[in-house]
Amino acid sequence: MSARAAIRLDFVPEMRLIWRTSRYVRDFYGNVLADPDACARVMLTAHELLENAAKYSADGHGELDIQLVERDGQAYVRIQTCNRASDDRLAELRRFFDESGRTPDPIALYDEMIARTAQRTDGSGLGLARIRAEGEMCLSHAIDGDAVTIVAETPVRLKGEVPLARQAKR
Repeated sequence: MSARAAIRLDFVPEMRLIWRTSRYVRDFYGNVLADPDACARVMLTAHELLENAAKYSADGHGELDIQLVERDGQAYVRIQTCNRASDDRLAELRRFFDESGRTPDPIALYDEMIARTAQRTDGSGLGLARIRAEGEMCLSHAIDGDAVTIVAETPVRLKGEVPLARQAKR
């Protein structure tokens, strides 16, 4: 697995750059990942996490790190954002992760959250639920003071890699 298949940004999140950055992520990982659907899910996740960083960064600064990692012979894409957040945002994150941990079906939680947030005027608050449901990502987080780190991961197959099903037949 190539350690060079990584993107790291230390940035001042701006909404106008998010779409361009997420398209770059799609194009970059389109050359690395064997599955176009996985590439689209990585793009969606990067986009949603960048939007969150732009909307909720308390000091106007954020970090994005996307890399390939390997565990037990399986390649994963890990997408991580770090930024500082207000107490209100941290409380909202804790509530989401508590509810997400109690709800094993990501689609059911996403649908429920869509219904609950339909009347909101300050944004949908659905980004993390969308990452979990549509992006098919495992999510985790860490909070240290006012610093929040969100990590999304999914198993992937790399270009040129023999699918696991074919490996098992050998």
